[in-house]
Amino acid sequence: MKNIAYLFDLDGVVIDTEKEYTKIWTEIGDKHIPHIKNFAFQIKGNHLNNIYQNYLSHLSKEEWDEVLEYIRDLGQKMTYNYVDGAKEFLQELKAKNHLTALVTSSDNHKLEILYSKLPEIKTFFDVIVSANDNVKGKPEPDPYLLAAEKLNIEPEKCIVFEDAIAGIESGISARMYVIALSTTFSAEVLRKYTPKVIPDFKDFCLNCI
Repeated sequence: MKNIAYLFDLDGVVIDTEKEYTKIWTEIGDKHIPHIKNFAFQIKGNHLNNIYQNYLSHLSKEEWDEVLEYIRDLGQKMTYNYVDGAKEFLQELKAKNHLTALVTSSDNHKLEILYSKLPEIKTFFDVIVSANDNVKGKPEPDPYLLAAEKLNIEPEKCIVFEDAIAGIESGISARMYVIALSTTFSAEVLRKYTPKVIPDFKDFCLNCI
């Protein structure tokens, strides 16, 4: 449908990096807040500012800068592969001139690394909202509302694809229809938040919605 926009999270939705980020954030959690269990899963999809404020504000500026540098360094070395079927689905949307947006908690530094490794990915999206946009991060609705505003479409006409609880909550709060991918959390967990859950985009198509 031409009057529908398709909004995508990045990690765990378009690119298959969640396992690597889980490892990175587990190491950070074990080092700085070992008393918090499953830290990496608790912060999935959250803006870095929210992670700092809610969990790591006890760190000195130097320690937090070291955390950011560690994440960025590993991000530079990371392998970026598409989630199964994601590239093909995005190509289908582009070919049919559907409105699309990338709505990610990643910053522009991370995105520039991504573009250098997968240069075509930028062409799949009409709008890109990142952590550098001056809005409250997920789980607040602001990133998705900003994407809808930039696409000049009502939030109720947007379909969101998310893998993290914070992202799902963000999309729902923005009054959008959310489809969850079970790339990070189990389908059983995700169905507590949204009824539509898919494993990936391998057998997914516009008529599947």
